[in-house]
Amino acid sequence: METVEEFKKNFNNTYYNKVINLLTPFEKKRKTEFAKCILFALLSFIVFCIGIYLFINQETLFAALSKKTVEDIMFIPLGIGFFLACVPSVIAKSFENTVKEKVMPIILRNLDGFFWAEGSCINNDYIEKSRLVTDFNERDNDDNFHGIYKNVEIDICETELGLETGSGKNRHYTVKFKGVLVRLLPERQYKGITLIKKQGIINSVPDKLHRVYLEDAEFEKQFNVYSNDQIEARFVLTTAFMERFKNIKLAFNASKIEASISEQGILIGISLNKDLFKLAKVYRPIYDYELFKQMAEEFASILELIDELKMYQNIGL
Repeated sequence: METVEEFKKNFNNTYYNKVINLLTPFEKKRKTEFAKCILFALLSFIVFCIGIYLFINQETLFAALSKKTVEDIMFIPLGIGFFLACVPSVIAKSFENTVKEKVMPIILRNLDGFFWAEGSCINNDYIEKSRLVTDFNERDNDDNFHGIYKNVEIDICETELGLETGSGKNRHYTVKFKGVLVRLLPERQYKGITLIKKQGIINSVPDKLHRVYLEDAEFEKQFNVYSNDQIEARFVLTTAFMERFKNIKLAFNASKIEASISEQGILIGISLNKDLFKLAKVYRPIYDYELFKQMAEEFASILELIDELKMYQNIGL
């Protein structure tokens, strides 16, 4: 595949000539899984109603019990209700992954050398060394892709990184990153490390790095740049690169976009509040073309990032 346009052009032919035939057996299963989702949602509603009834009438029903005992009783329908409420999303995700395992390889045949996997090629150690996202101990991966586009090795990982502290009632979870991580491995090797971080109300300089001031006033309003190699940072952050980087945030409608450029390569974090690469939903017909078209456009938009940064040319990066 030479261009993203070729991928988009071939997608329709792939869908109508190959994908539809693969989808046929899944429609019956989709209806069954959808019925299960409705059942668990209904059971969850009933249990919550029981919990509400017990709460409203607790003084009458549990007059002889201690306050602690009553609280424990109230927790039972609440816990069961939350558990039942979570089951439909698990069923839906399992169904989607089943479809993906069958269909995704066919779709990716339009992308020579690309493959989809459940495991990420971007490990935690790599992320921590990039200093793009730090201080996390929990991770939840979704879709992962690996391949080569225009001689640039690329890994795409839809993931959530979080920090969990405490346990039990004192457990606290903070989302550190949610969106898509894109690792690019160009031929050029970088000696230092340069971070592009979103401009914030309070900005602290990362340890052992120094602020890099640039001529692009608009870029400076949106991002702070830190590096341990001022010369290399200025070589990388050309006017063309800064303009393209700003455009990426707009193209993905991202809440923020940040990057790390180091000897490990380039890691770009695109923060999003939506799931990408959806192939199937239990509440929509399996033949819903719009879902597949949306997935193709989302995947193509990731590849367009390579085109946007012109990484296959020796400019900026």
